Amino acid sequence: MSRKGRKWITETQEFQTTDDPYLPKKYPSGEAICPRCHAVFRDKRWLLDEEFYQEFKDSDLVPKFLCPGCRKAVDRYPMGYLYLSGPFFEEHKEEIMRVINNEYERARKNNPLQQIIAIYEEDGQTVVETTTENLAQRLGRAVYRAYKGDLTFKWSEGNKLVRVYWQR
Repeated sequence: MSRKGRKWITETQEFQTTDDPYLPKKYPSGEAICPRCHAVFRDKRWLLDEEFYQEFKDSDLVPKFLCPGCRKAVDRYPMGYLYLSGPFFEEHKEEIMRVINNEYERARKNNPLQQIIAIYEEDGQTVVETTTENLAQRLGRAVYRAYKGDLTFKWSEGNKLVRVYWQR
């Protein structure tokens, strides 16, 4: 407890950390490649380098293992959901899905661990499952910027799972 002026500050903030079970505890010392998405691990981060991948994909010099994003996608472990609905969405579904795909490609260039796991129909709405909560938010904001509408974010307690609702 500390004293500020005449009032005692008794509130404390607890930080809840949620460890991602798909991030490895130890990384390889050199390079590695993901055979599923063609991501390259270099300088302690995953990035897209198609030339490096094509050069070493058949070589035994560079280890090959699934990146955390691909492991989440294979195990269907989403960290974000984007729900799209409404009569406007039904009329312009193809255009809106093109906006989502373009934004996904831009996001993937910055961080290849951000992936779309699945897109499916459920209860009259389209659901997009993503491997990170940031990608779901980014896709929702891109649709909102392009078409306005109602955009709502709902986070879990530890802020590691988000449900983004867009409708118009």
